[in-house]
Amino acid sequence: MASVTFRAILGMSLVAGGVAVAAPAVAADSAGLPTELKLSVVLQKEGKPRYATLTCDPVGGTHKNAAAACAELALAGGDIAKVPPQRAGCLQVWIPVDAAATGYWKGAPIKPFSKTITNDGCARIYYGHVFDF
Repeated sequence: MASVTFRAILGMSLVAGGVAVAAPAVAADSAGLPTELKLSVVLQKEGKPRYATLTCDPVGGTHKNAAAACAELALAGGDIAKVPPQRAGCLQVWIPVDAAATGYWKGAPIKPFSKTITNDGCARIYYGHVFDF
């Protein structure tokens, strides 16, 4: 009986040890993977687009508020729809724009984002700084 218990404990220890060793390897694999988003806002009436590239880790690209946008996306796990709005109001005048994003968050493809928003000013506010470029 004692040898069965010892073997069971030894087996569980080896399995648990293997999990403990494997966990840091998974975490290390996600570090340093690319984060690059292609963002656009298109005024529906004129078809006039604004484009930006947002990179994080390191922060950069053509996005003028890259540091703020990357920080907000990090808190939202890379999900644009979960980024809280800026603390400013926007004028509810219907001049619709189409905001869109594609790309990678820490090496994984993001869920493509596409939304019609009230106007360009609201697009710059509704999703934090993501479309404020």
